[in-house]
Amino acid sequence: MTILFKVLIALHVLSWLGALVLTDPIGQKVRNGASHAIGGAFLTGLLLVGLAEMRDFDVNHIKVGIKLVFALIAMALALKAAKQEAPQSLARPIFVLVVANILIAILW
Repeated sequence: MTILFKVLIALHVLSWLGALVLTDPIGQKVRNGASHAIGGAFLTGLLLVGLAEMRDFDVNHIKVGIKLVFALIAMALALKAAKQEAPQSLARPIFVLVVANILIAILW
């Protein structure tokens, strides 16, 4: 169970980093795969919370809820941006939501 937990943490971090790299707020471009990276982070986050609850860890549900909402909004915007032609005005909000999600995880 510990190995699964560590693998999920690694996948979760890599997914958020992928979403960060695939979103260019300066060039106003959301590259292909950003929505998949955000979706992967969302899914691994849900699995991590489920495993933490099963192992009786103390889970901050408010933090998880805020991160969940940010991830869902970012994923919806990334899916919408994938259908648009360049330049994409949704790149900056997606980038802000991804960075906010990462900062909430680190600082809270």
